[in-house]
Amino acid sequence: MKKILPLLAVLALALCSCAGPSIDELREQDPEGHTACIHFGGGLISPEGAGALNMKKAADHGAAASTTEISAAVATDESGAPKITDLDAFQKACEAQGFEFE
Repeated sequence: MKKILPLLAVLALALCSCAGPSIDELREQDPEGHTACIHFGGGLISPEGAGALNMKKAADHGAAASTTEISAAVATDESGAPKITDLDAFQKACEAQGFEFE
């Protein structure tokens, strides 16, 4: 029994470390704004309908971002929905985080 206890302890620690957030949770709780930048890039290259949806998602995530440069480029419109108000500033903030847009 004494020989198996360390093995059980290691196994328990390994299982606990697997209980971290899922990819979907990380995408929804993205304080740095990476998800906003991903959607922004999609909005730049997508056709009108999909592009507009991507820009809306970028604004939603950008408004919640703790990165000041990203959140400063987003404001709420008259209906209370987030909207990117400064495309150049938003793009520069994303590029500062390592994203490249052409």
